[in-house]
Amino acid sequence: MNRSLSRALLPLALAAVAAACTPANTRPGATVPTAVKTGQSWVVTRPLVVAQVLDTCSRPSPGQTPGRVTGYWAPSRQQIEQLESRLPTLEAQVPNVTDFDRQYVGIEVEGRKLIYLNAFHLPDHGDMDPAREAIRVCDGGNQFWGALFDPTSGEFSELQFNGGFGG
Repeated sequence: MNRSLSRALLPLALAAVAAACTPANTRPGATVPTAVKTGQSWVVTRPLVVAQVLDTCSRPSPGQTPGRVTGYWAPSRQQIEQLESRLPTLEAQVPNVTDFDRQYVGIEVEGRKLIYLNAFHLPDHGDMDPAREAIRVCDGGNQFWGALFDPTSGEFSELQFNGGFGG
């Protein structure tokens, strides 16, 4: 290959390498990064994983009441952006609310389409993929929480924190 052609292809090769090194929240299946970059978010759509996200062990969630969740749906980018723009309204109850990593699950409850928010902190060295697996932690107190968001009203409800350490 001649040198001028090699030099012309170098930027393309570097761009391909950079694209391969994308952050965890841009992997396939995790297409909705947060607007606020201190936390990351993932929309979970696989039914088995959705059910696991709702199966909390030390805080109430809509999935714990038999028959309450009647279906699942995939929130749009616009609905997630709306939810994330409203996160600061929870600041009084959840200090540094936008620093939490988040999973979003679209659920149907009593004929309404709501978004369940599962909030947590991922370890820096972890290899978990929140787009493909439920992040479930027992105990942990206010470092792990969940809430419902209604895209129609733009309001949060049912904010719940995990139980304390050891009980």
